[in-house]
Amino acid sequence: MAKRITGAHNQSRVTLAAGVTAQVGDLIGYSAGWVLADADARIPARYIACTAGVASDIRVAESGILYDDASTAPYTAGDLQYLSATAGAHTATIPAVSTTLTILQPIGHALTTRRMSFDLARRTALRLRASAAVDPASGGTDTVQNLAVTVTGVLATDYARLASAPTVVQGVIYNGSVVCTADTVTVGIANASAGTVDGASTTVEFLVERD
Repeated sequence: MAKRITGAHNQSRVTLAAGVTAQVGDLIGYSAGWVLADADARIPARYIACTAGVASDIRVAESGILYDDASTAPYTAGDLQYLSATAGAHTATIPAVSTTLTILQPIGHALTTRRMSFDLARRTALRLRASAAVDPASGGTDTVQNLAVTVTGVLATDYARLASAPTVVQGVIYNGSVVCTADTVTVGIANASAGTVDGASTTVEFLVERD
């Protein structure tokens, strides 16, 4: 047997975009057409495929149970499942932080080693994250700087913050102030030390929320 969906709720039909192939159990999102959802491509999962198709009309569901008879014990009971960086797939491993702005979308949890309960209804803002190098310019005492950092995929309508507590690097304080524009986040930093400081380049992790 293969994968199948049971107890499906909020079912609908969508037409896959040209060149898109979906199998039962694939996560489906929208990006200039219905395509395979992908964490790295920033295409959130809206549905799961209940039928297979190639650039054609398929049946999809927003919630239900995915039964996987095609693999040997693919799940560990109780594990959360996330949208994967592999198009259409899900994984128990939360996508790693990288320089690519990546979606962190829980899609369900394993009930047994073969069954996963999924629910793709959006109830909160979509979360994404990325890391980037920040290299402060030389600044005198009590100098405040706003540094523009490239984070490809960030939108002007996003809300971003430093993912960790404010950090001090060589006397430079990262105060957590982050403003978004297209593909850019602006980080507020300050030199609170006595004297000029040229802070070292450091890698900063950003957490982004999107309505």
